[in-house]
Amino acid sequence: MTVMCERFFGIPQAVVRDGMIERLSPVAVKLYIALWHESERYSTRELKRTVTQLQKLVGGSRNSYAKARRELSQAGLLSADAYGSDGFIFHLFNPETGKPWPLKPTEKPVYQRKGAPAVASSQAPARSTEPPRTQDTGTDFTFGFNGPQSNAFAPSGELCRQSLSWSEIGK
Repeated sequence: MTVMCERFFGIPQAVVRDGMIERLSPVAVKLYIALWHESERYSTRELKRTVTQLQKLVGGSRNSYAKARRELSQAGLLSADAYGSDGFIFHLFNPETGKPWPLKPTEKPVYQRKGAPAVASSQAPARSTEPPRTQDTGTDFTFGFNGPQSNAFAPSGELCRQSLSWSEIGK
């Protein structure tokens, strides 16, 4: 299989296809791309980043980041809430709705083609973190030498002792 780009990350297609990206300033586009890069890297749509951390990724001045945050927020692409010393909590939004995805920030949204029947919000069913419970289920499997009609293939001689009690097994 040929891979187009070996190391890649994605941004929502609607940002490009709906023309949002052409209405953004260059620094807003850089910030948006950097945030989606970090989102893919850390598998979450909620990020805590400082301006200094973002400047290391894409450059720019502190003032331009304030403008870019405001621009991206007004476009409905994210929210940026102040957090500590020059830090922000960024929530990446669904560009088609201008609102956060209805899932937790760490859950992957399901891509749905336009016109396709609706799919549940999660691809895989929720998995329990508890191990499966198999004790006292009342299931009895009879196979091999444990089955009631197993003497056709039973070994001959003294090795074939059909009825042992639990007290005899430990001796």
